[in-house]
Order: sequence, then structure tokens, then C-alpha cells
Amino acid sequence: MDNARQPRPALDSLQAGRAFAALAVLLFHVELTLALPQHLDRDTFPVFRSGYSGVHFFFVLSGFVILMAHRADIGRADRLATFVWKRARRIYPPLWAALLIFIPATLMLPLLNNGVGFTVLDVLSAVVLTPDINDPLLSVIWTLRHEALFYAVFGLILWRPKTGLAVAAVWMMLSATLPWLGIDGWLRFFFTSQHLLFAFGAAAFLAFERGKVPLPGLVMTVGLLLFVATWAIPVMKLPLNGIIGNWAFGLGATLAILGAASLERARGLPVPRWLSFLGEASYAIYLAHAPAIYAATAGALALAPQLRQAPAALFLLVTAASLAAGVAFHLWVERPLLARLPHTPPRGGAGEVANTSAP
Repeated sequence: MDNARQPRPALDSLQAGRAFAALAVLLFHVELTLALPQHLDRDTFPVFRSGYSGVHFFFVLSGFVILMAHRADIGRADRLATFVWKRARRIYPPLWAALLIFIPATLMLPLLNNGVGFTVLDVLSAVVLTPDINDPLLSVIWTLRHEALFYAVFGLILWRPKTGLAVAAVWMMLSATLPWLGIDGWLRFFFTSQHLLFAFGAAAFLAFERGKVPLPGLVMTVGLLLFVATWAIPVMKLPLNGIIGNWAFGLGATLAILGAASLERARGLPVPRWLSFLGEASYAIYLAHAPAIYAATAGALALAPQLRQAPAALFLLVTAASLAAGVAFHLWVERPLLARLPHTPPRGGAGEVANTSAP
């Protein structure tokens, strides 16, 4: 049986997960931006200060999706070129397009990057997604660097399974232990506790692949409740260890994704078309929303200073504008760009696997 194609029915729930992750991060950045001293200098909706957890959800989702798409390719060196091409095709062209738009715009209007400067080396690092601990240019790129690291390890697993799995096991072990020692800098980049979330997602897919997840609705509900409970802890100004928080968000996302995918396979899990569409546009929303937030906030307050006295209205306006910018980037840039690129390497790659790209 073709394991790469078997899980296709879970795609709608995965798209909903992508949409949630992108929207959570967007709302998080709207809240932080409006709270800056030059804007409102106070919180509007503090509940969204936990929206950074959208990244945790995305990392788990990525582990699930990448293993789902390439499970049958493990141990087949002839599929490595196709894997690399698919991942590079999905990540880099939209990123480069965003940078081509963002960099000139920022040079003319520094407020689009919150006044943070950057160098030519910063640009080159962002273009290639080399390991880095500094992201003055499109701050969300930091997650793509970790995603690229995960792809590199997974590519090694495809090429040389025994070596790759050994490297992955050591990577996970060090990512689980070294953060407790207070590491920083480059060590923190390579061994952050968030890397375990990729393994959580892969483990969720393996459980899903077996096809025997009891009470999937309950599994999904428990996962969502754990995720929400972890979200609420910092909102209520209660202490939350960063490492434990990473794993709690990750475990909640793992159960939610596994339960939703299993429930959808068992008896269907309707996903509204608009939510599925936002899932398709999630990477574009992720790339475009930060400069759009800065521009929308500055523009709204310049044109209507009275909005300082109506923070909720300003929040909704900025959220809508930044979401619209991401959707526009998806429709007018990302989608046409990807449509022009083949799904396999130009010189003819190995056979196709399930087209369920991670971002």
C-alpha cells in the first residue's frame, strides 16, 4: 500500500491547523505592536499575548505533514532530490518575493520594520536561511531557519536512514536536555527545546498511520483543552517555565492534530471553505503580516488620531488590514509564482508523493 497517499483525507483538518497557527501569530503581533510606546502604550487584548504559541502548533504540524508526505521515501536515495526540490520550492520563492517587496519598501519607510536597521549580510542570511540567532529583517524568518534545519535532518533520514535516525535521536536528546543548562547563542539555535515539537508531530503521524486511535474526538478535545490551558497561564500572569511551556503547547497541539486527523478519517470533520482557504494562504499571511501591521497602525493613527481612544476598533482595523495584505500576497504573488514552478526537479525527479507542503 502507498503510505504516502493513504492519509490524504486528513488534509482539510491540517489546513485548519495551518490557519489557526498563522492567525494566532498575527494576533500576537497586532497586540504587541499596538502596545508599543509610540502607539497605544498599553495592552488592548492581553489574551493574544500567548499567540506566539501558533509557532509551536506549526512545528508540530510540520513534523506530522513532512512524515506523512515522505514516509514512503525513507531509505530511497533516489527520492532525495525530489524532497529537497519540494521543500525548497515551497519555502524559498515566496520568501524571496516577500523580501523583494519588503526591502525596498523598508528602505523608504523604516517604520515597516519598526525602525530596525539591517545589513547586506542580514539580507543574504535571510535569503539563504542559514543558521542565525539574529533576525532584524522580517523577524518571523527565525522560524523558517529552524524549519530548514529540520528539513536537513529529515533529508539525511531519507538518504541514509540509520545515520539520519541516529543524528535525529541525538539532536532530540540534546534539544531536550541542554536548554535546562541555560544555553544561549548558537547552541540555543541548534538545540532549542522547540525542536522536540517536530518529533511530537512525527510521532502523531505514526499513531495516525496505524489507524487505531481510540476516541479521536476525546483525544482532540483533550489536546485543545491542554493548549488553551497553557495559553491561559501567562495571560493570568502565572509563572510558566519556558521549556515546560514549549512542551505543553506541543503536547496539546499533538493531541489536537492527531485527534482531528483521526476523526476526519473515521467519519469526516467538516472544515469551512474559508478556513481551508486561510490554511492555503497561511504561509503568505505569515510572511506579509508584520510589515502590514506596522504600516496599518501608523497609517490609521495618522489619519484618525481619535482611534487612540478606541483601541478595540483600532485592533480590529489593523488585524483586518494585515490579514488582507497576507491574503493579497497569496493570491497575487505566492499562488501565481508557485504555479509556474514544476513539482519535481527540472531535470526530472523521482515519482510524486502526497503534495501536502508544510508551511
